[in-house]
Amino acid sequence: MKIDKLCQVVFQMHPLPGKLRDKQVQEALRAHVREIIAESHYRERQLLLSTGQPAEHAYFIAEGFARGFYYDEQTGRDITVFLWNEEAIALAANSFFLRQPSDIHMEVMPGSTLLSLSHGQVSTLFELFPATEALARALSLQYNAFHKKRMKDLLTRSAWERYQDLLRTHPRVEQHVSQEVIASYLGITPWSLSRLKKQYK
Repeated sequence: MKIDKLCQVVFQMHPLPGKLRDKQVQEALRAHVREIIAESHYRERQLLLSTGQPAEHAYFIAEGFARGFYYDEQTGRDITVFLWNEEAIALAANSFFLRQPSDIHMEVMPGSTLLSLSHGQVSTLFELFPATEALARALSLQYNAFHKKRMKDLLTRSAWERYQDLLRTHPRVEQHVSQEVIASYLGITPWSLSRLKKQYK
């Protein structure tokens, strides 16, 4: 079941509080989440969040793909900063946890199924299961580590190396998003990506 996938991902997060290693606590948490979580199916691309809005939901990608991006008004282009594949937890972390306006758009791709919890539901979850607050910190640390690695990769690795790394971490990315989206994530133009693929073919 999709909820089991989500719980498996959550209970594998590090550092996992000792209380959340208890099987009875895990089952109680699983049962509570099963009662409140929402499931949504998307046949078309759809915005989940726009910049300037507070992030009201955290999403689990049960099937499909989603992305987070900025819009560059000077160039008129999207700049993709996040690509979330199956079994990823997708959210605008600072906006969701700190109740700030989001600085990114979030978009889900066609054929995706998402599980979601609202900010209010997550807050109640923290009250009922205090140990789960540590999961929010762990998730925030993961996002910070991702940002640091992404910045380092953009500065120290070639575009081809970044592309190969993307294919390793997101094997089905080219089935879900356009070459324009992939190029923007890599920090290059679509023409440069096409040239690289021909060069290394």
